[in-house]
Amino acid sequence: MTEQKDNLIDFATIEKNLEHVHQYNRGVQAIPLDKIVGSLGRYNDFTENFLPHRERISAKYESVRQAVLSGKNLPPIKVYLILDNYFVIDGHHRITVAKNDAQAEAIDAEVVEITFDLDLSHDKKYTYNTGQAREFLIRLEEAVFEKKTFLRNAILINPLKVTDLTSFAKLFEEIQDFRRNYNGGELSKRGIIYSSYLWYETRFLPAVKIIINEDILGNFRQRTYTDLYIWLQQHKYYLSQDAGYDVGFDFTKDDFVQKFRKAKFLDLLPPVVQDIIQRIKK
Repeated sequence: MTEQKDNLIDFATIEKNLEHVHQYNRGVQAIPLDKIVGSLGRYNDFTENFLPHRERISAKYESVRQAVLSGKNLPPIKVYLILDNYFVIDGHHRITVAKNDAQAEAIDAEVVEITFDLDLSHDKKYTYNTGQAREFLIRLEEAVFEKKTFLRNAILINPLKVTDLTSFAKLFEEIQDFRRNYNGGELSKRGIIYSSYLWYETRFLPAVKIIINEDILGNFRQRTYTDLYIWLQQHKYYLSQDAGYDVGFDFTKDDFVQKFRKAKFLDLLPPVVQDIIQRIKK
C-alpha cells in the first residue's frame, strides 16, 4: 500500500472489494463539492482538493477555467455516488475550477448511485492502495454493520468507531454469538435489533465505561475505545481457553494492563494477538 495522504480515492480499488453491486441513474442534480472524494481512473492526477499534481497547467484546465470564469455554461460532470460521497467519472478539470477558482460550493452532475453489500467476516481479505481507500472501506463496513444490526452510530451514546478493517465484522459476529446463546437462545426467536441493543447495553457499554474511567486508552492515543474493546474481547477468549472457564472482562482488563507494562510482553503472546496490539498501538 502506498501512503499518499493527499490523493483522491481510487474508485476501482473500492469497487473490487464490494459485492452485489448495482447502479441506479439518479439524473442531474447539484452536488456538494466537498463530498467529492475520489475518481475513476485519475486518482493520482489530483490532490484531495482537486489541485493537479503536475506543476505545469494543462491547456484543457486553462480552457475550462476561462469558460467558467466568463460565465459560459458547461455540461454536468459525471459521478458515482456511494453512501454520501462522490467519485468522478468525467469532469475533473471542471471540479478543479469550480472548487479552487470560482470558489463554488456545488456543481451540477449526472449521478449514478452505487448500491452494494459486504461480507462481514473477520477473515475477509481487502485490497487497497492508499490510506484514504482503507479509511473509506472502513466507512462502508460501518454502513453495512448499521444496516444489519440497526445500531445507528448517530443515536448511540458511545458510537462504535474503529480504525481497523474487519473490526465491524468482529462486532457483528459477537452480536450473532450473543443472540444464539443469550438465555438459552431466547433472542433467536426475535429480530436481530433486540439482540443488537441488548448486547450494546449489557456488554459493550459497561466495558467501555471501564476503559474510559480507568484511562486504559491512554496508551493508545491513535485508537478508539471500540478498538480496545475488540482487542480485550479477543484477549479474554485466549485467557478463558487457557483457564478452562470464562475469566470475565475485569480480569482480562487487569491482565492486559499489567502485561502491557512489562518488557517484552508481546513476545509471550500468540502471533495473532501480537499483531492486534501492534496495530492498536500505531
